Amino acid sequence: MSDNFYRALEERFRASREEILARLEVYRPFLSALRQVNPRPKAFDIGCGRGEWLQLLTEEGLDARGVDLDDSMLAACHERGLQAQNQDALEALQALPDESLDLISAFHVVEHLTFDYLQAVLKEAQRTLSAQGLLILETPNAENLIVGTNNFYLDPTHERPVPAIFLEFLCQHSGFAQSKIVRLQEDPALHNSDAHIGVWQVLYGVSPDYAIVARKSLPSENTRDSFAELFSKSYGLDLSTLAQRHDHHFQSLEEQFRAQGEYVEHLAQLCRNNIERAETVEVELRLIYTSRSWRITRPLRQVADTLRHMDRATLKRGLALTVRWPVLGVLNYVNGKPRLARALRSTVNYVPGMEGWIRSMTTRLNRLTQPILSDVLLSYSPRVLQLGQQLKHLLDPERKAPAPQQANQRPRLAYVSPMPPAKTGIADYSAELLPVLAKYYQIDVIVEQGSTPSSSSDYQLRDPDWLRNNVDSYSSVLYHFGNSPFHCYMAELLDEVPGIIVLHDFYLSGLIWSMENRQSFGGIKMRELYYSHGYSALMDALEDEQKIAVRYPFNRSILERAQGVIVHSAVSFRLADQWYGEQACADWVQIPLLRELADQSDKARSRALSRQALKLPEDAFVMCSFGLLGETKLNDRLIEAWQASNLACDTNCHLVFVGELSTDDYAQRLRKQLWALGNDSRISITGWADSATFEHFLAAADVAVQLRSLSRGETSAAVLDCMNHCLPTIVNANGSMADLPEKGVLRLPDTFTNAQLVEALQVLRHDSHARTALGQHGRDVIEQQHTPEHCAGLYHAAIEQYSQRNRQFEEDLQDKLAELPIPVRETNEVLALAEQLLQGHANPLRPRQLLVDITGTHGVDRHSGIERVAKALTLALLKQPPAGVRVEPVYLSNLGGHWHYRYASAFTTKLLGLPDVLVDRGIDYGPGDQLIALDLSGNILVQASLSGLYKRLQAGGVNCRMLVHDLLPVTRPELFPPQAAQHFVEWLNHVARLDGAVCVTNTVAGELRKWMQQALPARVADFTFDYSHHGADLSSAAPSKGLPADANEFMATLALRPSVLMVGTLEPRKGHLQAVEAFSQLWESGVDVNLVIIGRAGWQQLPADQQRSIPQLLARLENHPEKGRRLFWFDGPSDEFLELIYSSVNGLLAASEDEGFGLPLIEAAQKGLPILARDIPVFREVAKDHACYFTADNPQQLASAVAGWLIDGFEPSSSAMAWLTWQQSADNLQHLLFDSQKTGA
Repeated sequence: MSDNFYRALEERFRASREEILARLEVYRPFLSALRQVNPRPKAFDIGCGRGEWLQLLTEEGLDARGVDLDDSMLAACHERGLQAQNQDALEALQALPDESLDLISAFHVVEHLTFDYLQAVLKEAQRTLSAQGLLILETPNAENLIVGTNNFYLDPTHERPVPAIFLEFLCQHSGFAQSKIVRLQEDPALHNSDAHIGVWQVLYGVSPDYAIVARKSLPSENTRDSFAELFSKSYGLDLSTLAQRHDHHFQSLEEQFRAQGEYVEHLAQLCRNNIERAETVEVELRLIYTSRSWRITRPLRQVADTLRHMDRATLKRGLALTVRWPVLGVLNYVNGKPRLARALRSTVNYVPGMEGWIRSMTTRLNRLTQPILSDVLLSYSPRVLQLGQQLKHLLDPERKAPAPQQANQRPRLAYVSPMPPAKTGIADYSAELLPVLAKYYQIDVIVEQGSTPSSSSDYQLRDPDWLRNNVDSYSSVLYHFGNSPFHCYMAELLDEVPGIIVLHDFYLSGLIWSMENRQSFGGIKMRELYYSHGYSALMDALEDEQKIAVRYPFNRSILERAQGVIVHSAVSFRLADQWYGEQACADWVQIPLLRELADQSDKARSRALSRQALKLPEDAFVMCSFGLLGETKLNDRLIEAWQASNLACDTNCHLVFVGELSTDDYAQRLRKQLWALGNDSRISITGWADSATFEHFLAAADVAVQLRSLSRGETSAAVLDCMNHCLPTIVNANGSMADLPEKGVLRLPDTFTNAQLVEALQVLRHDSHARTALGQHGRDVIEQQHTPEHCAGLYHAAIEQYSQRNRQFEEDLQDKLAELPIPVRETNEVLALAEQLLQGHANPLRPRQLLVDITGTHGVDRHSGIERVAKALTLALLKQPPAGVRVEPVYLSNLGGHWHYRYASAFTTKLLGLPDVLVDRGIDYGPGDQLIALDLSGNILVQASLSGLYKRLQAGGVNCRMLVHDLLPVTRPELFPPQAAQHFVEWLNHVARLDGAVCVTNTVAGELRKWMQQALPARVADFTFDYSHHGADLSSAAPSKGLPADANEFMATLALRPSVLMVGTLEPRKGHLQAVEAFSQLWESGVDVNLVIIGRAGWQQLPADQQRSIPQLLARLENHPEKGRRLFWFDGPSDEFLELIYSSVNGLLAASEDEGFGLPLIEAAQKGLPILARDIPVFREVAKDHACYFTADNPQQLASAVAGWLIDGFEPSSSAMAWLTWQQSADNLQHLLFDSQKTGA
């Protein structure tokens, strides 16, 4: 290790000097008691490190010195004038006389020592301490799981954790008369009797450190014991205490649950009583229904019932359909009669708002009468639908051609943004930008209907319907998006009118939350969370829905619909790279947040007037922090640094938080922090400040401090305001503040220490020249980069760049449409063309995908082995996806009239236990995506392949592979239904057209290669052959639950005699019939053994004459004399029951005549269950030497093999057999799909 390594390690991972000193305060009472015994005690510190403890001992009046073997640590001690030297601790103690010390301490040392060395140190400590001397040993507490499994191992010189009870015993064994375990630093909230104690608190809530405080000897009976009270107290919480509190809490919940159950039963009884009364009423109603008056009033009731059960949306749509055609007919008729049109138009002009009302009504009627999303639309991705909408617009024969722009005429710009008096910063921002942007454009500002912004000569105000009806008259549309409810109308409008967006906040969760509360957007929160961030985000939402608003941006839909993106700082680029990859923001443009230049012509007079208005002393030093107070603003850290600095002692210094403090938990903690400082009026919080007060503080302040701990992509307007007013500003490198010019602010690291902040405060307090220079540099940055004129020029350049690109794209689309031999008109034709045009073009906002085809399992889950495999692998892939890859289960569908893949959203949410909020939609695909089909979809895959689906996917850059479970219908056709081989060969022919296969064993991979070499030799060279073994842990395979009513009785029967288990679907190849006959012979010969068969009856959808030996097997099982005594068959039990049976039998019989893998072998090995297996290549590959093998052409041979296996005591054991978890199996599959090169099997 380098000379300064250990000091650097301490600085990085332990804590700051200030924090360590704060933690050591717990020992001051022991030092006070020690001074009562000896007014000038002598202390010796082993491993003194940076000297925090030596410093505290010196402050307490002890004669203290320390030893350490790290020179860089000793240098830190010497810098503070502390006594410390480089010497081995044991040698130093051995050189001291008896009873020459009053205190020996070792902080975070014993975990570095070997046991023999530790014993020797304790022996010397006992010798050199005075009679009333103390020993303090502090070390990491492994009872805390984070410490025991992670933090402890951050230090490579640690030997092993030392349990508290052992270290206390060791001290007592070394001769110390009394000892105490002192647990430190746990969350104080845990000491409250009503504190929540969950599993997390039990495992992680225990103090991360503990100490043993030991006394060499006890005082005589007549001597006052200054330590008595300290050693009688309890310190901290141990693991058992937390566990007991957790158990008590759990028992309390059980009692509540029981009480709730009783209450539910009470309600159920009330329901039963009500049902009885309802039945009585029903009899009375029947008499009414048969009466003459009831028949007479029937027509009236039918109309009333129809209206009563019609929901509002359906009613509105029905009324709209009724009036739409007459209204539109009248309008078309009027437009066709020029004279009549002119007369009506002149009339309309006399009625204010009539023209807008007619236009709005026409638009609403058209929108209300649109059909609900059809199967055709659902079969395509949103990206295809977006391009399809653009194509339909270009194909619209009634589309208005853009009016030619006259020379010297400014282009028209639709500017979509909230405006004042809306209480949002973006409204004020737009009010500042529009006057200078009007130099480049004729601007119409599109505001939400019902808002009443003030008008201006620089622009006209329009509503969204105006833009919908006049979109072709604008050269560009510019949206200003922020994270607030003021932008809801824009999100809806962007669907219909594409445009360039200005992203003021990268995170848009606040906007999405607001949209969720509007009826027309119900469910958008979870839909957008999934669309932007996938299933892992939905699983996070299930755990804590509130935290996802802070964690996830929720912005992919809006970004995808943008024709260009403008942001204000580089942090948005970093966030886009973090969430969507570096390609997501490749064409984004950065434009600084504009600021009107503040008047600084008479700064001194402005400062004096503002201080007078705020009642601040003229000569005071005023430090301000601007903006709402909150946990992410680190206000508490600023107060701590202020108190630690020399400003706190200077009565002329004031700290002012210019902003409002809420009432949340953080606010309460901050208030307590301020109360603890006493009535110090020099630290104050203004509360909400209007713009005039805000401006006064900007003028009155000497220094500003703007700190953040969490950036969501926004640009700090407050920091720019400070710089604009020549106010020297301290920031930390968080979010957009990391990108401010270095000379414009005093920038601390993102994760700064209190000491660094203290130093910055003191530098700007005492160096007026530094303040002036920093303030002027900040102002220079605003003048050079943030003026409205400069920003408007950048806007103009960006808008024109994006608009030219979009116009070129439209021209290219029109050229492609003109090249079509047959014009497209119908929706399905337009969307098919859109999909074709997008082929090979990756979606920059979507990461690479692993498309997991579960068509068979999605359709009808028969709980077969293959479907268990499909679900288990899907779950494992979803829970731990490959880095930078999004896992999406998909299935084949021909709804909408063409074969395509859809995201299996509804199936997957159910599989993961998530709310059913998603609709299955067509997949978006592109270069780099991988498709792997996990189960068998048979003829569905054949039909999809014949339609050209896989060719389209491959042409679009998707690598398509199949998980091949076996080739048994081809290699053993006699074991399958008639015609099965023919159908399977057809399926294999289409599998061979894919890019490759992953087989479940090397044996199957060899069989597939051999078949293709014979049947399709031309495809072998371009086909990838790989294999990956299955996992076995049922708990990770979406296990089904439930036990039969007689489960206990059955388990007791199993315990009476040895039991053999068979697991698998009842099919001819599984060998069940031979096994039943073999065991029948054993029973007849007196062998007392159970045979338990688990599996559904196969092929039940086929006629009996095509089921081979299955009918004979089922009849034998149903009528066997040992049925229910020693022969048991369970048709599809739950996974929970299967696990119970696995743990209760003596061995597994694998009698299959051929297999692709043999999953029961792995499941048996997982339980250490002995295996008797037929000697076939697949079983040899899977089980190797950890099974007993047999060959049997008839029941007699199998009976002999079973008998021998029983006599040998079910040998060999399978416990040493290698097996994978489903997660490991999924990881192997990921590696083959994404990492490995093309290999042979």
